[in-house]
Amino acid sequence: MEIRAPYPHELDEMLELMCRAFDLDVDLARDIFYSDPFFDLLERRVLVDKGKLISCLTLVPGVFALGNVRIPLAGVAGVATHEEYRRRGYAGALLRDTIKLMYDKKVPLSMLHPFSPRYYRKFGWEIASVEWWCEIPSHLLLPCSESRFVRPYREGDLPHLNRLHDIYLHNTPGGFEREPARWQWIMRQKYQCVVADFHGAVEGYLIYDMQSGRNRVEVREIIFITSRAQRALLGYLSSGNLAEKIGVVAPVYHVQHWSTWITENEDDLLLDARGGLRPTYMLRIVHLPSLIDCLRPHWRSWQGAIRLVVEDSFIPGGKQQALLTGEDSTQPVKTTQWAQGSVQIWSQIVGGYLAPSEAYSAGLITLSDPQVADTLDDLFPKYYPFATIAERF
Repeated sequence: MEIRAPYPHELDEMLELMCRAFDLDVDLARDIFYSDPFFDLLERRVLVDKGKLISCLTLVPGVFALGNVRIPLAGVAGVATHEEYRRRGYAGALLRDTIKLMYDKKVPLSMLHPFSPRYYRKFGWEIASVEWWCEIPSHLLLPCSESRFVRPYREGDLPHLNRLHDIYLHNTPGGFEREPARWQWIMRQKYQCVVADFHGAVEGYLIYDMQSGRNRVEVREIIFITSRAQRALLGYLSSGNLAEKIGVVAPVYHVQHWSTWITENEDDLLLDARGGLRPTYMLRIVHLPSLIDCLRPHWRSWQGAIRLVVEDSFIPGGKQQALLTGEDSTQPVKTTQWAQGSVQIWSQIVGGYLAPSEAYSAGLITLSDPQVADTLDDLFPKYYPFATIAERF
């Protein structure tokens, strides 16, 4: 058995394996597979046994945005195993080797969108984002007169979209920096895109997928910076000519934005709308010292020091350590304060999903002193991280 990057002549076999696993049409997926702007043979991994390609996955590079912090990240996507070889540990062996590869490359964080959180938790990933989702009959959405300002996306609009996304990302932690390659990847997915254009002032946009067989629209990304742009895009979605049902996801703290868009016909709402909360992505600390190096510049005013110990059975020695200090700490530091816990819990803390004080109260981490929790809350603020469907890999 060997685990490595695929040889060029194995790429078609890898594509076919992925399509069988995810029930995709090979001919439709081929163009996306080979023209992926992130395409790099060395970022694709395969497990081969006796000459047969049995499992595969793809690493997707990105920059994770968390408040003002930017952290290089490796996404894990397209994990697939040949149906005749499942439940034999092949995918697990591939994941273990990939963790070691990322660690050797000093990748700070890894992200994935799980088919089974329980499965990936065994390898150190943990849920770090929850979203609110809803499917709404379009007739329950309020019509808005501003919808007349919505027009199709056209060449030259991308700088406007990028500007709007930068504003959005500043206020919504948990997404990706939208570099040109990522925009290219999104815009080539054959989604529909419209913008809210008020006489040359582009104040919002909507990326959606028309699922004609189900008479349903899936909102992939909706971003607006003014209330009139919000109403314009709502009015566009409320048109029954678009689709009978609208699928949407949003950060949990934005639920009210959508609830105020719905008519006051509570009986129809109770009967016809459905929704709830669901996990979105999982995070994993891979190389702790590199991660802390990314965070330290944002701790300029802090003069203390805490030793962080992260238990991780997939890393040499079974644990990683790093000294938490402010950026201006240039002298050797000795400290008696420490914090310790599993890679899963600290991945949630670093990702802003769980506050250190909450983890300590629940017995999920241990501290040298209870007061350390207050300091850690300042160093690792709690957010409500969210990533739009458009940027999921």
